[in-house]
Amino acid sequence: MFKCLGIVTFENDRHEIEGMSRYRTIPAMSFLGRYRIIDIVLSNMVNSGIDHIKILTKNKPRSLIEHLGSGSQYNINSKSGSLQILYTDEPVTNPLYFTDLALLRQYANTIADSKQDYVLIAPSFMINRINFQDMIAQHVKSGADITVAYKNIDDADTNFLRCHKLTFEGEHIVDSNLNQGDEKNAPISLETYVMSTDFFLKVLKNAAKVSALYTLKEFLTAQARKMKVVGYQYKGYLSCINSLKKYFDTNMELIDYDKAMELFDKDWPIYTKTNDSSPTFYSQDANVHHSLIANGCAIRGTVENCIIGRGAKIHKGAVVRNSLILPQAEIFEGAHIEYAVIDKHAEVKYVKEIIGSEENLMYVARRDTV
Repeated sequence: MFKCLGIVTFENDRHEIEGMSRYRTIPAMSFLGRYRIIDIVLSNMVNSGIDHIKILTKNKPRSLIEHLGSGSQYNINSKSGSLQILYTDEPVTNPLYFTDLALLRQYANTIADSKQDYVLIAPSFMINRINFQDMIAQHVKSGADITVAYKNIDDADTNFLRCHKLTFEGEHIVDSNLNQGDEKNAPISLETYVMSTDFFLKVLKNAAKVSALYTLKEFLTAQARKMKVVGYQYKGYLSCINSLKKYFDTNMELIDYDKAMELFDKDWPIYTKTNDSSPTFYSQDANVHHSLIANGCAIRGTVENCIIGRGAKIHKGAVVRNSLILPQAEIFEGAHIEYAVIDKHAEVKYVKEIIGSEENLMYVARRDTV
């Protein structure tokens, strides 16, 4: 088992969920009715034996901090491991300077003191199930400076847009560019990196000499030909949540049991913050098909092909199809909802029809009454 420090980076300006990002960061967003998006990457780390984890925060951290708490829900032994939230202690006079590298430089001594041999850096918006120990083992065997996880996909013309695709020369990665959908087959970066702790500390130091505005990804791309950068091919489930549609599509496709089993495994648990609440109540009038419904809900209407978050209420006579109803939302009698995302604590009460389509989703904002 390799001793490794896990770092969860924050999303960049390319990744924003229309409407929802107004209230919280992507890592803190509800996922499948009972999780948060960050639970996936943190569970991957913990299941891979990484119990020293640092989480970078940038904008709107309150919801994320409330969810993470002490980190005890992730099965981290507080005597031998730790979960730490990193925030800036310096005034941010210009957001251009607030990069992941700038924040990590503030904690360079803390990282050096962690006594971990390797650093693994991963974002939360890439949904996957990856054993990081396998990735570290390949990294050590290859003798590379940096190892980057990637997946070969055959629908890059329509999927993983605005993600990065890698350019290989032999086994070496020499460049990275935004996927603009101009080709079907492409190696898509998971934006997940492994390097030794000593090398990472050198990256923090050297990047500032080149440009104070560099992000980690930008620096590694610019310097790729000067380093030995290799790829780790990942072949499992992968989705990138970087828009409202991708947030919706990722949730919805995982209603399918076979697809969900590509992400979930009984030997690879997904940890999350739990709470004590009653089982979901279904009235005699309830009509539910092909849906994921969390605990604490009250279902009295029609629900088809939906995800219903914790504590949500669907009243008698309401019809909800092909939609995401986030925790504590309430859909009143007579409402008809299709292809919509109803945010937390929202009430659909007076407007009786909210009907979108797969390409034109409707969104009702957090705590709004409509």
